[in-house]
Amino acid sequence: MNEDNSRNLEVGYIKYGSAVPLQNGVPELIVDQSAKRHCGKFEVRCDAGNAGHLEVGSESVSVRIGQRIRKEGKEEFWGSLLVECREQDDGSLAVEVVVFHPDWDEPVRIASLQSRPCGLSPAEAALRCDLEHKQV
Repeated sequence: MNEDNSRNLEVGYIKYGSAVPLQNGVPELIVDQSAKRHCGKFEVRCDAGNAGHLEVGSESVSVRIGQRIRKEGKEEFWGSLLVECREQDDGSLAVEVVVFHPDWDEPVRIASLQSRPCGLSPAEAALRCDLEHKQV
């Protein structure tokens, strides 16, 4: 890994505005101003409670969120949500949100968001949203 790539992987931290998060509703997140600006096509900010915080820029992102379920009398983790972010062949940037359910034969894409940060014509929307549910 070269020096430029390692700088892109530096992690900043997200701090809560109050000492006791979530006690008085959803807290306003305050980004640590000492963290360097991140390069990349996508930005990820994640607060995983006591496990830690992440803020990073990247060329692509894939985040899967699992939760505990009880299936056939056994407790297990089920990957219920997937967010994938990548550049398309035409240069547009796409974010897709897919949900999974143990009773479904196929996952369902519930949202697709696309942007064209380069080459956007004045008539094009800055962000296109497709909220039609589609099996994937």
